[in-house]
Amino acid sequence: MTRIFLLLLIALICAPAAFAQNKDYSHYEFYVGYAYERANNGADQFDRNATATINGSRVDLVSKRQGYNGFEAEFVQNLNSHIGIVASFSGTYGTTGFQDRLSGRTFRARVQRYDLMVGPRYNWRTAGVTPFAHALFGIENIRANFDTTNCTTDRSKTGFAMAFGAGLDVHAGEHLDVRAIQVDYLPTFFNGKRQDGIRASAGIKIK
Repeated sequence: MTRIFLLLLIALICAPAAFAQNKDYSHYEFYVGYAYERANNGADQFDRNATATINGSRVDLVSKRQGYNGFEAEFVQNLNSHIGIVASFSGTYGTTGFQDRLSGRTFRARVQRYDLMVGPRYNWRTAGVTPFAHALFGIENIRANFDTTNCTTDRSKTGFAMAFGAGLDVHAGEHLDVRAIQVDYLPTFFNGKRQDGIRASAGIKIK
């Protein structure tokens, strides 16, 4: 995942020199920034609805919401001044304790969330700022590395995900915008259940 992100970053940082530019928009844009996500800890996925084991014992982990820190990157192809197609990739990370209802024990784990989504975006372009809104659809992979007594126990699950959000880009130069804020509502679907999350992001857009 990290190698793919770095290759995409290098390629697209060099892209503006080769991209044709219209009067008020670029045909291609690339964004990268810091992301904070507030979402479910994935307990139901990792304990497989209380059927999985850790250290040889069945566990029923407690679900709760927690914060994750990481990055978000986007590649956008604008079809015209207002409509663009967004490909978004994000990775957010957190360390937390999972409490087992059955034994009362707490298991520490490093949790990673990766989202890959595509969808349309609408831009309201003005001289100084560009507000936008989008609807994205794709997958989320959530994984955890549990620190257990004798070894590290890994868990991973992939499910359907969506992102409905909006944001504001502030124009800083001919090929550069500052994304002041982007906020997304992130529903994910694992084991037939919906988990609700929210993500906020800010960074730099190259156009």
